[in-house]
Amino acid sequence: MSEVSTRFTAALSNLKSRDDRKRRRAVRELFEMDDENNLSAFIPLLSDKDSWYRSKALDAFRMWSMRKSVDSLEPLISHQNLDYNRAAANLLEKFLADDTEVVKQLFAKDDIICKTKSAEFLLKADGEEIFFRELLEDPDSRLRIIALESKYCSAEIHEQFLNDQSVKVVEYCLGELSAVNFVIEDRLLGDMLDRGIKLGLIIPYIVENNPQKLTNYIEGINTQETKILVDLLQQKCQTLNDEPIKTLIKECRYTIVGRWLQGRRGELEDELRWQIIADETVDEIERSRFLERLFSRCDEESIRRMAEKISETSSSELIRLTAHNLSTAEDKVKT
Repeated sequence: MSEVSTRFTAALSNLKSRDDRKRRRAVRELFEMDDENNLSAFIPLLSDKDSWYRSKALDAFRMWSMRKSVDSLEPLISHQNLDYNRAAANLLEKFLADDTEVVKQLFAKDDIICKTKSAEFLLKADGEEIFFRELLEDPDSRLRIIALESKYCSAEIHEQFLNDQSVKVVEYCLGELSAVNFVIEDRLLGDMLDRGIKLGLIIPYIVENNPQKLTNYIEGINTQETKILVDLLQQKCQTLNDEPIKTLIKECRYTIVGRWLQGRRGELEDELRWQIIADETVDEIERSRFLERLFSRCDEESIRRMAEKISETSSSELIRLTAHNLSTAEDKVKT
């Protein structure tokens, strides 16, 4: 018998000793050996009266189980202690999704952590179409979303779940379908907003499919949603003649138009800028932002000339001051 084998046998024997010092020493020796095959020796300790031994048994599973198959978690899964069940659930991500039967036992637990973690594991495995279909019908929206996130799902299924009773499910499907240029009826978009679906998820569909009604949907748009819209417009729209931009200009949504214009140059773009800046009916803070964005072009004579004109004719003190600073900015840089 080898020295290691003898040491293991002695430690295993001491685990059953009535002498607590010998038992604790045996536990430490088994950990020092760092052999995953010693995991079985810790299974009885899961039910020990002393919490120290129970915690060490759980440590052993966390250390060694992933070196074995997922079946090695069975003592944790079948145990009556929910903490052990959850520990097994949290360890699943360390295993390849091949053996699934023992994990289905975990899914059967009446605990959402056990269910969500085991469902994610099972849907990574092959041949789980039946489980996938069952999960789509689960009353818990969190589990339905896990099914919709899986490799078994398709755009057709995402479309079907746009009418799901859960807002979270609908929002997830909207996010997925936006990548495949899915068309959503105007009526359904309105219904979604009435249900409280995030505007940021609906914006891509409006811009792509119904830009003429864009301003109808963005009343009360917040900062985050505005960023989503502007980013999308910068990707989709290249000229003032693109329908979403035409609609925004027509409806005087200059905050969004101004952000879209950033970095864009051209005769028509500049004409629109100065038209907005000179419009006394537009909020002066918004107009001053248009001017501030032109400071990077203060070396252009046409910009300085128009800024000087605005500084002399505007009725707004803020606009006059900002325009004056723009018209003289190049001189200040040179000095």
